[in-house]
Amino acid sequence: MKTILTLVCVLLLPMAMTGQDELQPLSPRLDMVTVDPVTGFAVIRWLPSASQDVGSYVVYNYSETTALAIDTVRSPYITEYTHTASAARYQSVTYVVAAVDSSLNVSPLSNPLSTVWLSAVNDECTGSITVAWTPYKNEYHPATGQVLHITDGSGTIIDEPTLPPSETSYIFTGYEPDTEYCFHVTFFDGGGLLSSSNMVCVTTGSEVPPEWVTIDAIVVEKGGLTVIAGYDQAADIGNFRLQRYNPANSSWDEAGYEAGSSGRIIFTIPAADTATINLYRAAAVNSCGLESTLSGPARNMAAEASVTGTHIYLKWNRPKAGGAELFTVWRDTGDGPEEVATSLSDTLWSDDYSRFAMEVTSSAIVYRVAAKDPSALPDLPAHRSAAAVIITTESIYMPNAFTPGRGIENAIFKPEFSFLPGGYDFRIYTRNGALLFSTTDHGEGWDGTHNGASMPPGVYLWSLRISKPSGHTEVMSGTVTILP
Repeated sequence: MKTILTLVCVLLLPMAMTGQDELQPLSPRLDMVTVDPVTGFAVIRWLPSASQDVGSYVVYNYSETTALAIDTVRSPYITEYTHTASAARYQSVTYVVAAVDSSLNVSPLSNPLSTVWLSAVNDECTGSITVAWTPYKNEYHPATGQVLHITDGSGTIIDEPTLPPSETSYIFTGYEPDTEYCFHVTFFDGGGLLSSSNMVCVTTGSEVPPEWVTIDAIVVEKGGLTVIAGYDQAADIGNFRLQRYNPANSSWDEAGYEAGSSGRIIFTIPAADTATINLYRAAAVNSCGLESTLSGPARNMAAEASVTGTHIYLKWNRPKAGGAELFTVWRDTGDGPEEVATSLSDTLWSDDYSRFAMEVTSSAIVYRVAAKDPSALPDLPAHRSAAAVIITTESIYMPNAFTPGRGIENAIFKPEFSFLPGGYDFRIYTRNGALLFSTTDHGEGWDGTHNGASMPPGVYLWSLRISKPSGHTEVMSGTVTILP
């Protein structure tokens, strides 16, 4: 107490009066301590001492057993003090008050009360701000609740969650990047405001995530996959992760990691399983390695081909569920891919092998399917399937009837082959063995005439001698009917 009295006497020296009274006045009761959130000033209020000859009050900073006098309120009728030099904006500050009577006797110190100090820490990796504050303690005015005030830099209210009075932290999520947010807390009871904390403002990071990420195309090529994705170029984030869905454990596994450029990301998977349909998606990755914006899922296209008779049946999957893509079929018979069907909306298509068998110059026919949304920008690539392969055989197809002179369809009788023949000799006879037609040109057929005259409906004989690419010569014969 000696140290405290020395400081008080220095503050009261100009108004000291003589007297023999040495009885300490009764202590005032410190009633309330609060902080002005805008200025950071601490406001201290007390109930006056019950002693009759109190002439002033001394306000102290208090720490454990040490009290440091701040100022003297030189009136017994003023029971409030604003500490403009308070450190309440930087830490919790504890105050006490003492009464001084006309004989400069100092009362025992009042009960201590502390300001509520609030801090806020921005975590850009999680996109959250952790707000924490010291507890509010006042046995004379216990709080029934508290409100955390969240505003932006202009003072616009963002949120004001009401919390239990014992709560001392809050995590604010979903903030906008490069934006200032301010926080302070107020405690209340049924009668109104009890205490406020200091205000803290935090400016969030400027690593803006893209508003959208899309997978534009999955292209099967060179035994692997190329996934082409696009993103919002207004974003600050430029790194992206490709993920493949793993149905075994219902998780998304990393399949690639690339930096974007000019709104485009290209992921290359050189040894991908192109025969199996897999689900892929792209995710923007911030500087902390955390994913933010996700694309919608897309599948690689896998085409399957089967043969029934002279027809090849092709089927494939859509790259996106519910997508509006139109499909184009490409066929390669040995001289490079050729577009054979376009603007297909279905995922099933058939090809008549007999119509192009003579164009085949390789041991296999290769089909690929491309898909593109007609509303997509022209410069966006198309999805492209894995190859569907049909191994060619040295097959010969002979019709058993035709209708000459009735238009183009089925008007010429000739064999169809799945290869380019070497030697070729094709002949038509009457049933009595009279030769009606012969040719060594594999592209020429019988039009049902002899010496310019149409032959009547009926059954005719044919013979074929043909050399195959394997070196084998096939000799065949049979009948054909001219339909009435």
